[in-house]
Amino acid sequence: MRRVGLLALALLGGCGYHLAGRGDAVPKGARTVGIEVFRNRTQEYGLEVRLQRAIEDEFRRRGTLDVVPEAEADLVLRGEIASFTSRPVAFSATDEAVQYQGIIRIGMRLVERGSNRVVNETKSLLATQDFGAVSGVVITTSPHFQRGTLDGRDLINLTNVQLGGVGRRVATQELLDRVARDVYQRTMEGF
Repeated sequence: MRRVGLLALALLGGCGYHLAGRGDAVPKGARTVGIEVFRNRTQEYGLEVRLQRAIEDEFRRRGTLDVVPEAEADLVLRGEIASFTSRPVAFSATDEAVQYQGIIRIGMRLVERGSNRVVNETKSLLATQDFGAVSGVVITTSPHFQRGTLDGRDLINLTNVQLGGVGRRVATQELLDRVARDVYQRTMEGF
């Protein structure tokens, strides 16, 4: 049984696969990463700061590289938020938007600080997150709703505008967390 496990690992290694955490994308001597605030080309105030926090949290959670100030880092992650929009994707019989989709597109570059060599670059990374905008489409037992701070009994007291705003804020944070996971995977694991 042990031989089968070792053989599987050898085959996976030979096929370009590797265990999660640290792929060939990162130079072997790199121990630290600095994460710059991404340039925000959208009208969404403060989105760049929230994205930076989400990316830093993801790197800290995974623990492969220590997150340090840029001036002390072996690698520096830079990028820009190219777009951030919300668009209606489902409508009621009266043509009222009942569900929206948040969409974010970023570009990023991981650079060796000492040599300024680009280690990894992704010109366009897109992520989406759906959210309900009226009480009739909010599923209060869903994990998405359960993570929020809103109680299901309060839904009847909220206007659709208020509910849409709450949904958008929660969905935006989940979208940023999803982008942070994608950024980590692309920079550290080469995917």
